[in-house]
This record gives sequence, C-alpha cells and structure tokens, in this order.
Amino acid sequence: MGAATVVVLNWNGEAYIRDCLRSVLAQTYATYRVIVVDNASTDGSREIIRDEFPEAALVALPENLHFARGTNAGMEVALRDPECTYVVTLNNDTRVDPEWLAELVRAANPARIGTVASKLVFMDRPGVINSAGILIAPDGNGVDRGWLQKDEGQFDDAVDVFGASAGAALYRRGALEAVGLFDGDFVAYFEDLDLAWRLRLAGWEGRFAPRSVVHHKYSASVGFKSAWKTYQGERNRIWNLVMNYPWAYVAGGESWNAVRLLEALARRGLGRRAAGAEAGPGFRELVDARVRGRLDAYAGLRGALAKRRSRAGYRKVGARSVGQWLRKYGAAIRDMPRD
Repeated sequence: MGAATVVVLNWNGEAYIRDCLRSVLAQTYATYRVIVVDNASTDGSREIIRDEFPEAALVALPENLHFARGTNAGMEVALRDPECTYVVTLNNDTRVDPEWLAELVRAANPARIGTVASKLVFMDRPGVINSAGILIAPDGNGVDRGWLQKDEGQFDDAVDVFGASAGAALYRRGALEAVGLFDGDFVAYFEDLDLAWRLRLAGWEGRFAPRSVVHHKYSASVGFKSAWKTYQGERNRIWNLVMNYPWAYVAGGESWNAVRLLEALARRGLGRRAAGAEAGPGFRELVDARVRGRLDAYAGLRGALAKRRSRAGYRKVGARSVGQWLRKYGAAIRDMPRD
C-alpha cells in the first residue's frame, strides 16, 4: 500500500508532544516513519523529542518558520526518501487513534485521490466535530466541515470532500510533486485551503476517512481567537481568491464577503456569539486586524498574480468545474464563523 511519513510540527508543545508522539508511534500501519520539525521551541519540548523519542527523526529549525514553511521543511525531508508514497501532516496538540494512519492510507485509493482528511474531534469534547474535511466559500474563505456539530453518526461515511485540514491530512507524493508544497507566504492559516485548491485544479480528488480519528486541542498554540489569526485569515483569504478562483467569481466573492461580515456584525450587535466561542480580543482590535490583513493582501497582489500565472501549467479544470465545486462543497453564510 506504500510507505508513509508522518510530519509533526512542534512549537512550544511541552504540554502535548509526549501524548502526540506516543500515539503516533503506536500505529498499526506497517510501513511508516515519523519526522518531528521543531520551530525553535524554548519550553524544553525540543529536548523532550530528542531525548525521549529516538524513533522519531528531529528536524531542529534555528528559528520559528511558522506552520507553512516549518511543515514544508519536514515534507522536503520526507520526499527525499524514494520509498515515501504518502506524506501525512499532523499538529503537535493531537492524540491519534491506533488505526488513524492505516485508515488514511486505505482511503487514499484509487490513485486519483491526492489528499485524505481525518476526522478531528475536540480533545476535551470528543463527541463534537472539529473537522471532517474542508468546505469552500465564494469569497476565498474556507471552513471546517462539521465544525462544532455533535457527532451523531452523520460523518461516518467515507465520502468525497474538497480537501483536508492540514492538522491531520494525508497527501499523495505524486500530487505534491505535481503542484508543490504549502505556499510559505501564507505563513499560517489557509495554506491547506490553498493547497486543496491547487490539487483540485490539477485534477486530483479529496477523500474523508471517518475512522481515521484525531483528538485535537484546538488552537493550543495561538488561542481560539487572536488578532494575529484574524489578520492571517483575511490576508490569505484574498490571496487564495486571486490565485485560484476563475476571474468570473472574484468580484462576486468580495460581495459575498461583505454580506457575511454585515451578518456577523449584526449578530455581534444583538449580543449573540457563536456556540463554543471564547472570550478574546475586543471588537476594535479584530477590525483593525482585518483591515491590516486586507491592506497587506492588496500590497501583495503582484506576487499573487504571478503565482496564478505560474500555476496555469497544471490546471486541468475551468470555471464550470469550480461552479460545481461551490455547489457541492460550498459553505453557506450560516456555516461561517460569526466573530
């Protein structure tokens, strides 16, 4: 079925890394290895990896490269091994079931499937879904399929999905060689959404593996809500829209985004918060972060347009297919985070 390499990205994960690696190293799948990329941790977790888990190869980075570039460093090491058929990304704040990897690989057939999504549930609420794949939105946004839904069996089928959350995702070697790794300019957030778009545009498919279960301590690194996360999301949303959507959808996408933000503002004004939302930055701080993200996205449009042109060489589908995707895998405004 092919050898797999699990790439775990760690940054100051002293509270989680032991449980994560113990579970990863206890997989039933026969042929795999583990690479841990450490993003210049200062809390002693790098030493834990080095001293307590010699079975895992440690890639010790001299500085924090954040998610996209940090994970790419591990994926590049994985792909140097000609026996590696699948690269699997995993957050450090997770604990995986023993069959997690075997189920991912099992779902990766037939060969046209380029990526497989795990079922992520919240570590402290295992009956609630964190992610069952990615939904896409007309404005370049993305949202976790099943987000905050009670798991009542509605996500027990192995179905086609647009893409996978990189918190726990399998990528086929051939697919990565066709479209590249994560876009390092995204830094963090939506780099997996952008990669899902590139894979789809190149003709690859995505799959959901319902028995590949991951327990996730959501946003352990940056917090459930943060201004930095809001900034990253807004900037990267616009870049994703410009780089991957047909031009016919771009203007309409921004209109959809405006309606979504007005709806979110109305809900905030009425004092209603999304279920599961936690206290975080104030309204003014989040607005400022969103404005800065948008301005920086516009400042980077020349680079985004250059990437759009460079990706034309492997695009196999056009606007009609994208319209079908938005209908099949699309998120409604009610599915999007409210605040």
